[in-house]
Amino acid sequence: MKTRYLPALASLLIIAVAMTSFLPVFAQLPTRVFAQPTLTVKTIAEDDEARATGVMWMSDTAATSLDDFSNTNPHLLSQYKLLVTYDGQFIYPDGKAVVCQYVEKDKVLPLKGAQFTFEYLASKPVENDNFVCKVRWGKPGVGVLDVYYVGALYAQYIADYILVVSASYTVGHTVVMGTEIQDICLLGWQMTGGTPDRTLYAADGTTVIDEIYQDPLGGYASCEDAALYQQNVLGLQILWQ
Repeated sequence: MKTRYLPALASLLIIAVAMTSFLPVFAQLPTRVFAQPTLTVKTIAEDDEARATGVMWMSDTAATSLDDFSNTNPHLLSQYKLLVTYDGQFIYPDGKAVVCQYVEKDKVLPLKGAQFTFEYLASKPVENDNFVCKVRWGKPGVGVLDVYYVGALYAQYIADYILVVSASYTVGHTVVMGTEIQDICLLGWQMTGGTPDRTLYAADGTTVIDEIYQDPLGGYASCEDAALYQQNVLGLQILWQ
């Protein structure tokens, strides 16, 4: 009676050996990674493409006091080329809109919480709402982003600012986000001595619509350096924090 089970047991052993011989093959099969489509936002600063920053100023002439600059021909517009693509294709973002956020980079003396013992001047990021942005589209995904300063024209706002540009695009039930970072430099005055390289007039020949300066940062390597210089001229103290 027991011999009747031997063929069945032998068959099970053969199947088990065969399965183990296939396991290494399955283990070596490559894992496939599927890249999800992405929304890409790209901006290029037009005010100073060499330094890759937007530049604004509250006055076209240098100031020596902390008085406001409200009557001194301010330039409070910064422009950026804008490109939005989804998986490489030009698209309008949701509502043809972009969202801008602004962060002011203040300089402080780190009284406590210094990152290193030799950190004498620290950056203090502070969210700021003194700007607004508007977009003008030329075609799907390609346009111009205008950023306006709408805050008070006071010296304490002279600083290097972070501009964050975001857009969204809905695909089915999924919202895909894209984000880009840029710079805005808000100065008290442009640094080329108050003399424009060229003045642009409206069609009537008398209305000034813009003045062009060769280098509003006056040769400074960065907005941060120019802003610190102007704050020092105006007697703004760097505070302990």
